[in-house]
Amino acid sequence: MTTVLVTGAAGKVAGMLRPGLTGVDVRAVDTREVTGWDGAETRTGDLTDPDFTAAAVDGVDAVVHLAANPRPGASWAELRGPNADAVVTLLDAAWAAGVSRVVLASSVHAMGGYVAEGLPPGATVDPGWPARPCCTYGATKVFAEAYARTVADGGELSVLCLRLGGVVPRPTDTGNLMGWLAPGDLRRLVRAALAADVHFGCYFGVSANTRGVFDYANATAELGYRPELDSEAYANDIVAGDGGLCRWNAERAAG
Repeated sequence: MTTVLVTGAAGKVAGMLRPGLTGVDVRAVDTREVTGWDGAETRTGDLTDPDFTAAAVDGVDAVVHLAANPRPGASWAELRGPNADAVVTLLDAAWAAGVSRVVLASSVHAMGGYVAEGLPPGATVDPGWPARPCCTYGATKVFAEAYARTVADGGELSVLCLRLGGVVPRPTDTGNLMGWLAPGDLRRLVRAALAADVHFGCYFGVSANTRGVFDYANATAELGYRPELDSEAYANDIVAGDGGLCRWNAERAAG
């Protein structure tokens, strides 16, 4: 049976992923106490600690790396440890331990600058375009992708970077409609990424949203990801808002 390490296991996204990891042995880690993972081995520690991380990856077949500071408005000082240093420590440890696959949670914020600038009507962001983060948080995800590429190019460790949209049970306002990732589609995407015969890639993790602006065609072609949910189903039942991509960046630009 496959053993998968899930980092950031005490977080909300991990909690929504959990039902999708049936049939695998799970080791769940976080800086906080991990609860709600019945049947999983749980550990508490900091991924910037090389000794803790080496022990965490020992004996696992794959890693789903969700641990991060997810706040777009966070400062570099707040983001560096969890979003940069921890990524380096984890990928280095996974490579040294002979782990075969890391599924790395990136973010649509890594490409959000294209959306912030304004896309032509009907246009979508191509995952193959140069990275263009919309905030410091997005920049840390660009770094994570770049380091992942370096590690993957240097050896047998496969790394797939998933640029996740807003993972919430349902959109909270109209700003979420373009980048929503339904929990069910999150599970489909991660399971597809764990199984795909791909050595490295970057893919948008979004649902099949009518108003979507992130092109996930390569995730369908290379991973077999086929999202089933559409944020448009909620469009008439939610309030107007700008809470979808990067409210912090919009507020900063407005002064």
